[in-house]
Amino acid sequence: MFDKLKTKFILINMTLLSTVFIGIFSAIFYITSLNMNKQINNDLFLLLGDKFPPPHTLAIIVEINNSNQIINIKKHSQINIDLDKIKNSAYDLLKNYESNKTISITKIDNTYYSYLINKSKFGAKMVLIDRTNVQTLLTELLKTFILIVFLSLVILFLISIYLTNKSIKPIKEAFEKQKQFITDASHELKTPLTIIKTNTSVLLSNTDDTIKNQLKWINYINSQTDRMSTLINEMLTLSKLDIEENKLPLSVVDVSSIMENILLMFDAIIYENNIELNTNIQKNLFINADKESIKKLFSILIDNAIKYNNENGKINIDLINEKNKVKITIKNTGCGIPKEDLDRIFERFYRVDSSRDRKTGGYGLGLSIANSIVKQHNGKIYAKSIENQETSFIIKLPLKKQGS
Repeated sequence: MFDKLKTKFILINMTLLSTVFIGIFSAIFYITSLNMNKQINNDLFLLLGDKFPPPHTLAIIVEINNSNQIINIKKHSQINIDLDKIKNSAYDLLKNYESNKTISITKIDNTYYSYLINKSKFGAKMVLIDRTNVQTLLTELLKTFILIVFLSLVILFLISIYLTNKSIKPIKEAFEKQKQFITDASHELKTPLTIIKTNTSVLLSNTDDTIKNQLKWINYINSQTDRMSTLINEMLTLSKLDIEENKLPLSVVDVSSIMENILLMFDAIIYENNIELNTNIQKNLFINADKESIKKLFSILIDNAIKYNNENGKINIDLINEKNKVKITIKNTGCGIPKEDLDRIFERFYRVDSSRDRKTGGYGLGLSIANSIVKQHNGKIYAKSIENQETSFIIKLPLKKQGS
């Protein structure tokens, strides 16, 4: 599909460029040729009026009586010319000449001439000007233009291929990601559906049994339904963030206060997991943001810091003003993230360790949601990690100055 799209794009691009180039060079050639011929034509009329042409112009005047006999041949040039050949050609030109004072072109002894004949009752006067240099110049100009157009189109063809590949690359990546997203989502939904179907079959095979005796299977179904609900909600959140990019209702919010309130929500969980929490939250830091999205962002990262912490671990949270940016750092001890995975952890459904994520109920969507939220707020998010020691997530959001 993308190969056909690329070919079509290049074909359209090259057709347009070829048309433009050929049009431009054709116009230049036409105007140049027109100006040169105009100059020769002016010189011919000057000669016809017995005025001298510009210096270095090879001109010939042939006078003919009313009996169509040549009575005089004059030349305005020091170049040797075979006047006999001119004389013979003049008779042929006069015989075939139809319209009075019409400029024509002829070739005499490998030399091109523009000529003009003025007939009267007393005879005729023929003037000729050598146009060989003009013909040569126009021919060379045409060859040069053809060569330039050919080389330009070759270069533009290569540039077009490069730009097409570069333009299609993000589209292809987005398509592949969407395709992978659908595949992964289908896979994630298939697992709980299979479990639900299996447990439902067990229940249906024991229709006479009591609910109490079948409670284990019902609980399995219930837990898998919760997992599916969580997955669908996260997928809907991502879809909503994609559709409503840069359309969130922003207002001035106290990000310091939001962080403190979110930490209060996790206080019991942190205590139950024997995690030491250290905070450095600078007061009264404001940003333009969607409050609920920022709450979601902090919840995702703090939840991750708890889930992937080690026993009796630590969480350090810093929220400070740094160079007109609100910098949030959430660092936790734990197994860390391998260096080769750091650039991919924000991809949808990407898991550093699938087995570990299944134990914690993760689907690999949380960090994708966090990344989308930060981007919508014109911020930046990235991670640093030391394997088997710690992991830090750093967020930088534009600071809203008070009074601005």
